[in-house]
Order: sequence, then structure tokens, then C-alpha cells
Amino acid sequence: MHGRASHRGLIALLGALTLATGVALATPVPVLTATNGTAECMGPLDDGEAMRYSYRQSIYDVPVWEEFKRDGDRIELLRVRSQDIRSIEYFRWDDPIVQGPDGWWTSAAPPSDASELVIRIAPLGQQRITTARWSCDMLARFGETVVTVRTDRRPLGLTLLAAR
Repeated sequence: MHGRASHRGLIALLGALTLATGVALATPVPVLTATNGTAECMGPLDDGEAMRYSYRQSIYDVPVWEEFKRDGDRIELLRVRSQDIRSIEYFRWDDPIVQGPDGWWTSAAPPSDASELVIRIAPLGQQRITTARWSCDMLARFGETVVTVRTDRRPLGLTLLAAR
């Protein structure tokens, strides 16, 4: 009888572990998604975590880095950097532009309440979304199209399988 009791205990333990694993994998986690309605690029992005959208600005043909952070269900623009001051002046913000060793910076972005970004992917745009944990080359992933970038919550299991 002792063997049967330990067998039942083992089955109960395995059942509990399976249930706990299922619950953990189904738990929603914060992510950032970029999609054109057909293809998707998605990865984890916690509240307060930074995200950078970089691209080659078409008018002055220089790289630009827009820095954001996740603020709940919003994407908050923090500042913009470029090696050419004209690409920063293009934003026409009131805050001063400062020069640092790595280029020109906006001292701060005006307050925003954006829940999403809509981005047109251009063949020469060199557009990329980057976080500390993942990156997405937008032209390679989507081709020439329009992409919507937004915060979301997805089950942990799907996030682990699909993160890019």
C-alpha cells in the first residue's frame, strides 16, 4: 500500500506543477508590438522600460534616434538625437537643443499622450525598433508598408515563443 500512496502523491505533485506552469505561461505580460496587419514583431517591454526608434531622416539624409519609454499603456517620447542639428530643428519644439559628444539632443520632448506610433516603412529609411532585450529591423520584417507600434499585454507563453 505504501507504493500506491507515493504514486498518488507523485501524480498530485505533477498535476500541481503542470497547473502552475500553465497558469504562469497564460499570465499576461507587458509587450511592445509592431504590425502591418499581416506580419508582427513583438517583444517584452515593461512599464518604465526604454524603447528606441531609429531611422535615416530623408530630408537631410542623417540618422535620427527617438527615445521613448513605456508608461502604462502609453508610449512616451522622451527626447530625440541626431548628428545634424537640422533634423532636430525639424521637430520645431520650444525646448532648447543641446550638443553632446554623441550629437545634438532635444533637452526634452513636449508632453505626449500617444497610445501608438504609426510609421511608414521606406526602402532607404534604415528603420529599427530597439529595446534592451530585443530589436526589429522594420524593412526586413515588414517590407515597404505602414506599421502600427503599440503597447499590449500578451500571455507569457506566446511572448516567449514569438519575441523578436
